Amino acid sequence: VFDDEEESKLSYTEIYQEYQALVEKLLEDYLKEVGINEEKFQEAFSSPLARTHTSQAILQTVLAAEDFRLFKNMMVQKNIEMQLQAIRIIKERNGVLPDCLTEGSDVFTEIEQEEMKILREVLRKSKEEYEIEQEKKRTEE
Repeated sequence: VFDDEEESKLSYTEIYQEYQALVEKLLEDYLKEVGINEEKFQEAFSSPLARTHTSQAILQTVLAAEDFRLFKNMMVQKNIEMQLQAIRIIKERNGVLPDCLTEGSDVFTEIEQEEMKILREVLRKSKEEYEIEQEKKRTEE
């Protein structure tokens, strides 16, 4: 759903709100499970150990629940990672990348065109299913 455009769409806000609720619930449940209250968590969160590169990478998902721009950037990055994964899959299936992905050429073979159709259809179907799920949630509320 997320793209790298400057302007954010209304659907981003809805997804962000769901993300916030999910992170909050998971965090609350985890803190209860390990027996830590919110104050101790805040202390640990602001300690020097929490500022290490590894800790920051882990905490980024929590921080994204408080910062929409960070959340959007994280989602755009995930989309890019998924696109790169799709490219790797195409390379594994064909043994090489299509010219259009290596030399800037727009010439596709029939197989490459079919694979692109499949990728587009998968993305379209995924977005369609997401929108249907969101509509169901709205009607239930």
